[in-house]
Amino acid sequence: MIRGRCPICSKTFSIATLDDLPPFPFCSDRCRLIDLGRWIDGAYAVPVGSSASPEAEDEASAVERVADDDEPD
Repeated sequence: MIRGRCPICSKTFSIATLDDLPPFPFCSDRCRLIDLGRWIDGAYAVPVGSSASPEAEDEASAVERVADDDEPD
């Protein structure tokens, strides 16, 4: 028995196998399409900030220096 909650409408469901609910993990095709629309619209995005670790900043600087050295004068 698989029990879950739809990530869009929060409706709970119980199914015996994944074949019993084709739009899993959603409760319906409607909720699956709502989620797809949110992805397409860019509602789901990983936030990008300047809180990178010092090591990552050092690596980025090194890559930029190497790229600058490779450019012809």
